[in-house]
Amino acid sequence: MGTNRDTGRQISILPGMRDVGVADFSRLRKVSEGLQSHLSVNSYESVNTPLLEETELFVRKSGGELTGRLYAFTDPGGHSVSLRPEFTSSIIRAFIERQEGLDLPLRWQYAGPVFRYGAEGDYRQFTQVGAELIGLPDRPADSEVLSIAWGGIVKTGLKDCRLRIGHLGVLRDLLDNFGLSEAAKLFIIGNIRALKLGESSTEALRERAKEVGLLHGSAAGGLGPALADMSNESAEGFILGVLKESMPTPMGRRSTDQIIARILRKVRDADDPGAFDEALALSDKLSKLEGAPAKVLEQACGVAMSGGLPTTPFDDLEGLFDDLSGSGIPEGALVLDLGLARGLSYYTGVIFELMSGPLAGASQGGVSLGGGGRYDDLVRALGNDVDVPAMGFAYNVDNIVKVLAGAAGAADVVAVKS
Repeated sequence: MGTNRDTGRQISILPGMRDVGVADFSRLRKVSEGLQSHLSVNSYESVNTPLLEETELFVRKSGGELTGRLYAFTDPGGHSVSLRPEFTSSIIRAFIERQEGLDLPLRWQYAGPVFRYGAEGDYRQFTQVGAELIGLPDRPADSEVLSIAWGGIVKTGLKDCRLRIGHLGVLRDLLDNFGLSEAAKLFIIGNIRALKLGESSTEALRERAKEVGLLHGSAAGGLGPALADMSNESAEGFILGVLKESMPTPMGRRSTDQIIARILRKVRDADDPGAFDEALALSDKLSKLEGAPAKVLEQACGVAMSGGLPTTPFDDLEGLFDDLSGSGIPEGALVLDLGLARGLSYYTGVIFELMSGPLAGASQGGVSLGGGGRYDDLVRALGNDVDVPAMGFAYNVDNIVKVLAGAAGAADVVAVKS
């Protein structure tokens, strides 16, 4: 009898995946268990969520960078599903579904594998241990989560680590002074990393904003200034008179009235180019500021004042660093990076990254050991009736073990100290 199996071909491991041997698995397990114990001591209770979720859960607020790295497919039942690329969205979904009878704030922890399709050389499956603090707003939660995240790294025995901190809420508060639309503010915030690393310029971003219709004069053939202050009737007549030669009939699926309404809406929703340029220039200057918190705060306040803006948005950051210094984190380990971005668009306030290496800044390299931030809009975005403040982080256990092995020799990597 014949067979369809190709018995002569050796099946190899998939690119970006790895087998974990006995010794390495023991190290991963010990470090994971030690970090979970650290979180338990700090009153974070263990929960678990499915490895497989509806794809929409991860694309609704995570942003394009993560969406492009999903392992997404249609299951035999016809559902669009994905392997989880991170835990936070799943944790918030579980909270929304179970919140009746739960007393806030909630302190939950988790552990397990996540999957992201990455660049060559990146592992596409890695282990996270993390925590979410749900229902506690503002600086008390920020200070608690940052202090606990740092404490876990200390307990691994790692040396020469840094806690890089940014704050998207500060940038948003400053951008509010320019009268920009929400779309324009999100555009600038979403490109803050590109500005910091020199991957894009203010000129290139301005042109891109024009291309996508964010600015007056970028829609309706440059008619924005003429239309912005007209009545609807006058504006519609003006558009029809100017564009009638380029709108022959029949119009396909859309009527002339629908096309005119769409043009008018785009024009009136667009932002003033001058205000946009000023906001972009401010963001560019702030994105380059990174270093000792006191020095960076002084420089940032100077940038704000030179633009005639208030410095009050920086007050909360100053208080946060006072809290962290008081919690025992060495001042030399704290880095304020106003160009920090973590690739997930649901962050709304403080964001941070745990980095290895004596020069663990964005421009000096280093290995990311984990990170997180505040995401106050995510609960509503995932279907809740009201906003609920939330803050969380995750360790990258594989990277922690790798750095420990490099620092102490693979045979000497031990469990997290209790």
